[in-house]
Formats: sequence, structure tokens, C-alpha cells
Amino acid sequence: MDNIKNEHLVSFKFISSLKTNPSQNHAAYLVTETDMKENLYKDSLFLFDGVKSKRIKQFKKRTSFIFESDVTLLVPFAKTKEEEKLVKDDLITIYYRYHLIDQSWQKAYEFKFPVTIIDVLGDLLLLKASLSKHQHQLYLADDEKRKEILKQLKDEKLYEEIEEIPFYSNQIGFVANQRTQLFLYDTKTLQIKSLVDSNFDVRQIRVSKDKQMIYYSGQEMKGIRSLTTHIFSYSLKTKQTTILYHEDQYSFAKLLTFGSKIIVAASNMKAYGINQNHDFYELKDRKLIPFAAYGQSIGNSIGSDVRLGEQVTEILTDDYYDFIATVNDHSELMRLSKTGEISPVFTLNGSLEGIIGLNNQRYGIAFLEQKLAEIYEISYDSIRPKILTHHNRLALKNCYVAKPKSFVVKHPSHDVHGFVLYPKDYDPQKAYPAILDIHGGPKTVYGYTYYHEMQVWANEGYFVMFANPRGSDGKGDEFADIRGKYGTIDYDDLMDFVALVLKKVKAIDAKRLFVTGGSYGGFMTNWIITHTDMFKAACTQRSITNWLSFHSTSDIGFYFSKDQTAGHPLRDTEKLWNASPLKYADAIKTPLLIIHSDQDYRCPVEQAMQLFTLLKEKGVDTRFVWFKGENHELSRSGLPQARQKRLNEILDWFNHYR
Repeated sequence: MDNIKNEHLVSFKFISSLKTNPSQNHAAYLVTETDMKENLYKDSLFLFDGVKSKRIKQFKKRTSFIFESDVTLLVPFAKTKEEEKLVKDDLITIYYRYHLIDQSWQKAYEFKFPVTIIDVLGDLLLLKASLSKHQHQLYLADDEKRKEILKQLKDEKLYEEIEEIPFYSNQIGFVANQRTQLFLYDTKTLQIKSLVDSNFDVRQIRVSKDKQMIYYSGQEMKGIRSLTTHIFSYSLKTKQTTILYHEDQYSFAKLLTFGSKIIVAASNMKAYGINQNHDFYELKDRKLIPFAAYGQSIGNSIGSDVRLGEQVTEILTDDYYDFIATVNDHSELMRLSKTGEISPVFTLNGSLEGIIGLNNQRYGIAFLEQKLAEIYEISYDSIRPKILTHHNRLALKNCYVAKPKSFVVKHPSHDVHGFVLYPKDYDPQKAYPAILDIHGGPKTVYGYTYYHEMQVWANEGYFVMFANPRGSDGKGDEFADIRGKYGTIDYDDLMDFVALVLKKVKAIDAKRLFVTGGSYGGFMTNWIITHTDMFKAACTQRSITNWLSFHSTSDIGFYFSKDQTAGHPLRDTEKLWNASPLKYADAIKTPLLIIHSDQDYRCPVEQAMQLFTLLKEKGVDTRFVWFKGENHELSRSGLPQARQKRLNEILDWFNHYR
């Protein structure tokens, strides 16, 4: 049996964006492949009829698509070098139309600004774009004036004028003065109509089933981005905008319609802070009326490093709303009825990534049984989905894929559920090193999904331990709430889990333990090595080291830090410093590899710089690998060469000390 190596990543296919046409009798999806030579990802567009898949076209890079009608698709891409130049230099957006019947392509639309088509409303297109006030002139000005604007925008790349927070956003870049805007484009008259004020920032969007109403949430920017939003509607019939909800009380996760009913998933963030789960409310007469108490996770928060692309995670009909939820360590499809009852309709012992209704059947993209993602037929009457695609059938052929073994630490107040991967060619008479891997979030979970880095380590002869301590998702608000408790109860849970595994698995050499994690997992790695010397070496990735500086440098710091630490750097300076691993850096003896990216705006690179400098002064064996041009998503969606470099660095570091 062959070893899984870092290089196997090149052969993986990432499946995403499974969508149906309006009549739900045809579907399409994207498959992303890795081009190591060009150091990029390329998308292919596939058609799917519920049985077979057929590739339509491969593109030179990542893309998206939308069904324009039952028999046509719209795809943004540049077909020629001249068009590539228009897109890059002149900020033109070009859409091509694909005809399913005659299998032909033709140029469909050309917009004079960067924009995305998000819905087709008869002769109208609903567009979304992120623009500054100045960039609105790209589509309003005549050709000569537009050239002047393009030159001015090019000159402005030398600097940023910042008057608000957040001023940048991870994966996006500088967002100061940028607003998410909505437009209607008339395909007959070629006229564009803006639906919101240029200072309005749109969040949630929902179009009614009859395509006559557009519902959206958002807020005027007033210097600081608000976590709460208002709700509006726009009628295509009357061409009027109506304020539906205008209180600054709730954060909205979903915006739905059941016929004439408007339903929202909302949280007031009072009891459990920004990570508080949502309940469902009916929006009526500008008030939110309780509709269905839920208080559990909405969406998929199960970790994996082998997913790329967006997913459709819901099915909305006139009678019910099916949505993917994270329960404990797996996915469940939950149903909200039009009368307000919530119940599970399907449970998957893995990760359900996307879901659609097609030809009166359900299909989903899923990670199941330690396999890479594929499309499955899902029957609510069966616990075992039927696999329909085989894009990844050769990727891990004849390789050792470790199956997670479950371990549970039982406490009077709670259980800590975790897993262990056994090393390849495991011999109980031998002694093996072990790696503790800590997830980010903290409100995410580890589950039964394939995790490439862990499989590589198991194939290199390591036990791999990973768990869901308090702070994790899937077990309700109380379990997930560690505000003001970072490094205390979560630390205890992780150490108790390691102790249990060491007790149960005698083949692990307790003198050869290693620890790593990213984001919150990086914070915990830092915290662990400042509070115990039990690990022989460590690797901290995209981590938090200093809450005081994180507050003002992270794109989410101004609200995340004061919520999660239960303090503010000016008023609670000592409290934040006491919760910062950097305070205890003098206690670090563990050799430490630091991995960080300079465009990580979630956990800025200054966090790594501070720790590295202090450890070098102290004389601790440490190494800092600074990735240029990468962001917080390095391990999950970074450029292929950077991802391979990162994992090789971690493996080499641990192998050096094993």
C-alpha cells in the first residue's frame, strides 16, 4: 500500500457550485484542478442530469456560473487575449452564454465595471458589485471620461485613503470606502439602475419565487461597519423600495420567503456574543415575531483542507426550508416548515457540502468515509447516499487512508469528543510519535472528513490526535461560549484529551509529542507551549499572540477581540495582556516553527513578528516562514506551490525533532 504524500494534493479534484436550472431538470457544477507549473487553479464546468456528468469546458482560472434559463448558462470569462486585457486593465466584465441544446458559446454581456450576475428576472438581470463612490463612474461616464477614471484608479493604487473600519478584509484586500451594491440591468434597453445609495452596504439577498420582489439586508456605513443590519424590499412592479425593518438589534444569517411570509434567521448577540446561534423570526409590520426557536448551528463548520469554491447549502420551497447544519461532528439537513416546526430530515456521518433538488430527487456534494468530495444521490429514507461521480477515484488509489478512531473524555458537565488517526503499518509493539492538531474558529469542528495534512502525517509514521474542546461548534451556545476564557477551559479539555489518548494508546511515545494549529488553533499552540513543556516541538500558524495589538490590526479585531476576551485594550489592558500568549513567551522552551502570511488580515503578520523576535532574543530554537502574497486561507486555498511549501516545512520541522 502506497503512502499519501504532500504531492497528492496536485491530483485532487475540488467539486463546488452544484446548481439547477429554473425547472430543476438540469444541473451544473464546477470542478477545480491544480496547475502546479502555473501555480494556480483551473475550473471546469460540468453538466449533470442526476445520473451522468459531462464536461463542457475548462477555463484558464477560477470562475462561476448562473443558469440564465432552462437551456442557457451564463459564465464570466475572457475568450481572447484582447478580452483578457479589457478585464484586467479596463475593469470590464464579460459574460458568455452556453446553449445546452446546440452546445454552442456566444458572447452575452459586457459590463463596464467589475460585477456579478446573481439572478435573472425576465428581461432584467440582478447584479452585485463592490464599488467605491468613485468607481460608480466606470459605468456612468462616457468613454473619454472613463479613460480618465481608469488612469486615476491606477494612480490611486499607490495609496489608500482610510476613514473607516474595517479598512481591509482577508482574501479581499483594502475595503475602505467599498460598498456591496445592487443593480438592475435591462437587457432590452441596456440601462443600469442602482437599487441602493452609494454609501449603502448590502449583506443578505433573496428574490421571491415569482421574481417580482427583491429582499435585502444592509446598512449605511457610518465609519464603523455594523454587525446589525436593516431589511428592505424592492418591487419590480411598482419600482419602489420599502423599509421592512429598521432597528439596530439583530444580526441576520438568512433571509427567506414562504409565499407572502418573510422569515429571517436572526441573533441579538446578547446572551452569547457574536457567535450566538440564530433563531427564526417572522418579519411583520416592521417587527420580528418569534417563528421557530432553534439556537443551533446553521451552515457547515466542519473543517477540511481539501475544499474549494462556494456551495448551495439550502433548498427553499413554498412549504419548507431545508438547510445544512453542523451537529456534534457531522452534518444534518434540517427542515423548517412554513408553520414553524424544525426537524432533522437527513443525517450524514461526514460533511454535506451542498444540496439541490433535481427531478424530484435530492443530490449533494459530500465528504463521506474519508473519501474526497463527490456528488451523491440523497434519499431522506436512507442513511447511505449513493455515489454518482468519481472525479477523485484515482487520487488515493492503493494508498493508506487512516480512519479516525473516536475517543471521548467524559466530564460531569460535558463531553469532549475527538479522534485519533493511526500511523501507516501500525505495530502495537513499536513506539510512535504523535501530533496534536487544533482547529481554528474557535467555533468550528473536526469530524469524519478527509484532512490531507493529517493523512500525510499518519503516512509518515505519526499518530494524529484532534478534538473538539469547549469553544467548538455543533453542541449549542453554552458549549461554544468561551468568551473571556481562552486558554482556560479549552486548554483543560485539550490536555485531558491528550491524557486520555496516551492512557488508551500505549504505542504513543509520550516523549515525542508535537502540537500545531492555525488561527485559534495557532493561539492555542502558543498558549500550550507557554504553559507546558510536554511537547517536543510545535508549529504555530496564522496565530494570535497579542490581543492588545490584534484588536486594532485585524480586519475583525475591533469587534471580535472585545467580544471574545470580554475586554477592551484601553479599559481592560491588563486583562487582555494576561490572556495573550506573548506575555508568557519567556516560559517557552519548545522549539517553534512559525508560519504566517503577509496578506493575512484576519490574524495580521505582526502577531508572528512579535513572537519570533522575542524567541530569537531568548535563544529558543525557532524558524519563521513568511509567505508573500498569501492570506489567512493559505492551508486551504493558498496557491498550490505555497500550500506544498507550508506542509513540507511542518513535516520537516517535526521530523527533525522526532
